[in-house]
Amino acid sequence: MKLLTKAMQEDMARQMVNKARDVDMCMFNALDGTMEKEYLLDCLMFYQAKDGGFQGGLHIDNYNTNSSVYQVYEAFRLLDMLDFDSSCTHELFDRVISKACNYLYNRCQLEDNKWNPNVKSNNDFAHSILFTYNDENKKLFGYHPTAAILGYTLLFNKPTKAYYKKALKMIEEILPKFYQKESLSKYEAISFGSLYNSLKKLNLLEEDRNKIKEKLLENAKKNISTNYENPDLLHPLEALLYLDTDEFKDEINDNLDYLVSSVKSFGLWDHIGTWGHNIYPEEDSAMIKWIGAETVNNYYLLKKYGRIE
Repeated sequence: MKLLTKAMQEDMARQMVNKARDVDMCMFNALDGTMEKEYLLDCLMFYQAKDGGFQGGLHIDNYNTNSSVYQVYEAFRLLDMLDFDSSCTHELFDRVISKACNYLYNRCQLEDNKWNPNVKSNNDFAHSILFTYNDENKKLFGYHPTAAILGYTLLFNKPTKAYYKKALKMIEEILPKFYQKESLSKYEAISFGSLYNSLKKLNLLEEDRNKIKEKLLENAKKNISTNYENPDLLHPLEALLYLDTDEFKDEINDNLDYLVSSVKSFGLWDHIGTWGHNIYPEEDSAMIKWIGAETVNNYYLLKKYGRIE
């Protein structure tokens, strides 16, 4: 079993200073315990628009300066990685969450209880093919990131809040359709895995949690892969992180060993994804930014799976 050694972590911390965005530096330092997690709230304020959504490349592959649902998901995902929840009393937390939920639940249109993660104005800015506003991507994303966002809404709001009640109602309405789906995209698997984790943290909907877990395990049997170089295949690490299962122990351990061994000579991880088209020169700068973000994501996974020395 390979571990991320202390020496590797020290080298990683030094290299993050040179190569990572401020928000990724904040995430890494909070995860390794050298910075208070509340500094993330200050970082997110730089990306939050007047309408409450997030924009400006918080998710690196979309340079749109207008808000979109997917960028809100990215902000919520980072907050969840640092274990923020409704017990947080920091005034910025309440401000960030209230504005973001107002954007989602009062400004963004729902279609079949799903938000479209993309907005039309994405097409006016540099972006990966995944964030092109079109029907193909809307179908590809399916219930992602809607399912994850609904779980985060429950986590970040008190039960007395209107957003909490709206999210709970939406969850109850989308789950029957989720159970009927014959297959899940990798995005939906990750999103419903995130929803499962939120419900587990809050000890809500136990019967549905068990059914979600069963569905995700069934999907993993069809799609699990150790082809690490293909980001379009379902890797088990993220999709199965919260399911507390030993069913794919060998595949997960293989993935974790690969993660540790794939740290580059300069001390960080490279991003293996691409934008899927050669339209925008900004892709080159995005790949550089991804080095820090990819390192945060991988460090988080290794920490969660107990692979940090």
